[in-house]
Amino acid sequence: MSDINPLIEQFDRDGFLVIPNALTKHEAEQVRRGVERTFAQPDETANLYGGIAASWRPTMFERGEEFEALVDNPRIIDIVEAILGNDCHLIAMSALKTGPGESVAPMFHVDETVRFPRPKDVPLDPRIPVPCSNLNLNYYLCDVDEELGPTQLVPTSHRSGRAPEPADHDKRGLPAYEGRHAVFATGEAGTAVMWHDQIWHRGAPNRSKDKIRWVQQSPYASRFIAQRFRPFINYHFPDEILARANPRRRRLFGDHPPGAYG
Repeated sequence: MSDINPLIEQFDRDGFLVIPNALTKHEAEQVRRGVERTFAQPDETANLYGGIAASWRPTMFERGEEFEALVDNPRIIDIVEAILGNDCHLIAMSALKTGPGESVAPMFHVDETVRFPRPKDVPLDPRIPVPCSNLNLNYYLCDVDEELGPTQLVPTSHRSGRAPEPADHDKRGLPAYEGRHAVFATGEAGTAVMWHDQIWHRGAPNRSKDKIRWVQQSPYASRFIAQRFRPFINYHFPDEILARANPRRRRLFGDHPPGAYG
């Protein structure tokens, strides 16, 4: 990829990126067909997670080579590694189906926990970047406008050191941070939306009457963050997938050289 420094600066500043043409139209269509095929089949693993079984499918790299190719997508992976380091890895790979009137993660939130808490009355020097150890990545597999329910994010809120609160809401009833209001990350099929896991975000509701939002999600993290391939304690990576992988993809799948803890 050409010089990515402006993108990294933008990510550090705003907490997210919207990247057009991260997949070609053909690639997006191919992945979408794979996702539709997956949702057409029952999935016992998804059912373990209760109510989200109808809208979510995990470990998509097990379901076709079109998903394996996303792991080291050349239009994306240089940016990921510039943010997380060259020893980062994939931590999950899930497909999302959002029908009319539905929303995946409808409440604004940070992922899992606030990693670098900061009291509201303690300012963060603007010269200090907020470290990123986890980042999320959505590939849009169809054209996603505001009606279809794109990812919504509050720019710079990854610097807040806290989760959003009702007092943060603006006149629209959406959170804002230091004068920056929630934005819709819209895009055509093939667009990627990448965000810092500490930014305030949600999956906006699908307000269309008859359309489905199809999304492929591929979060990455620094090596010291555990991968989330269920069953967690005894997951066995499929040998045939590793056999097909180049060295970079193997490392992104979690095949690391020895490190500080093993």
